[in-house]
Formats: sequence, C-alpha cells, structure tokens
Amino acid sequence: MLKACEAGVLRRRSLSVLTAIFTYMRVQIDRFEDGGWVVVLPYPDGRKSFDVPEEIFPGEASVGDVFDLRVEHDREETGRLSEENRQLLDGLSGGGR
Repeated sequence: MLKACEAGVLRRRSLSVLTAIFTYMRVQIDRFEDGGWVVVLPYPDGRKSFDVPEEIFPGEASVGDVFDLRVEHDREETGRLSEENRQLLDGLSGGGR
C-alpha cells in the first residue's frame, strides 16, 4: 500500500534541521531472480509485482520477508543535474558562446 507523502525530520551533526519529504511502501519478497533482481509485491494487498535490485536488501533477506521501501526526492541533486544538462545542451546547440 502506497502511503501519502510524509515529512521526516533529520538532524545533522551541526544540529541544523533538514526536513525531507518521502513516500514509502511496504513490500514482501516474492522471489529472487537471476541477474540480481528481486520480485516484490505490495504488502498486504500483493496485486502488481515489480522488480527491485537485490543489493538494496540485506544479505539475510529471504522469500516472504516484509520490508518498508522509502523513496526520497533529492531536490538538490535534481537541480544540479538539471543545470548540468542545460549547460551540455547549450554547448551542443552553440548557445553557450
């Protein structure tokens, strides 16, 4: 079941507060496949399966285990990549001269 975005508060060593917006989903491991992929099902409804790279799970994970997957939007990295791509496109089109 996909949960609505929630705000989490993280503390850095400098004691400044960083607010993160993330989405999470509970999944259950259905099976391990060749090539380093794990097929998971949303838990508890298990309707549509999807593949997840095996390396995100701990080594002792096994079929039937339930995990919380969290996706966090990294706005700073997204902005950096957007600017980098804009500069590359400007260079290709001659707009950076």
